[in-house]
Amino acid sequence: MMDTENIAAIQSTVASPVEVIERHDSELTRVYHAILNAIMDGVLLPGKKLTESDLCRQMVCSRNTVRGALSLLAHDKIVDLLPNRGAFVHVPDLQEIRDVFFMRIALEEMTVDKLAELPDAQEKLVPLYRLVAQQAEAHEAGDRVGRDRLSNAFHIELARVLDNQVLVEMMASLCARSSLMVALTGRAVKHESSNNEHTEMLTLLQEGKYRRAAKKMRKHLEVVLAHLEERFEEAEDEVGLMPA
Repeated sequence: MMDTENIAAIQSTVASPVEVIERHDSELTRVYHAILNAIMDGVLLPGKKLTESDLCRQMVCSRNTVRGALSLLAHDKIVDLLPNRGAFVHVPDLQEIRDVFFMRIALEEMTVDKLAELPDAQEKLVPLYRLVAQQAEAHEAGDRVGRDRLSNAFHIELARVLDNQVLVEMMASLCARSSLMVALTGRAVKHESSNNEHTEMLTLLQEGKYRRAAKKMRKHLEVVLAHLEERFEEAEDEVGLMPA
């Protein structure tokens, strides 16, 4: 079972996609996560130019390390590397937002369906209540960063219950890209309802009501997508928020 120490570790890393390839260089990994977390936390906003010299100074590392980290972030669709222009935080368009959430809905419904096949699913889901409780605590404390990371952690750890590392990697990547999209559209999602819905989904799963849990998961993500679509369309006329 997941203890408090493990949950604390999730808070510090959950915004980062699980690496698709092994990354043995600890310094490269540190810089990769530092840049990614700054993007996921809204410190570096979509469209922001990422200057190598500035990143080297801020991260206290070599230019080669920064370049390697930016290359990995570009692989994860979080950063764009433009010839003769440099690196920029990725700016997703409306179609990409819809595509990402379409995949999230499909994968998370599948996750719930697979949970129904586990004989010990209820026991394995118990630690997620602690995640939900910490998400609520972070919200009450005004800790936006912690709240958002724990919200992502709920979906990633739900996939981890199935002991399928490929699924976990895909979910972590999609959650990271979703966070970027929320940052782009001005954080339009109501986090109080998100936390309540996570609790309700867990309760349904614990009661063995998997079909209802899958429907609630779909509705939960569809509501988030609807908020993002509405905010994106409103923001198209706002100077500087959306790409030309």
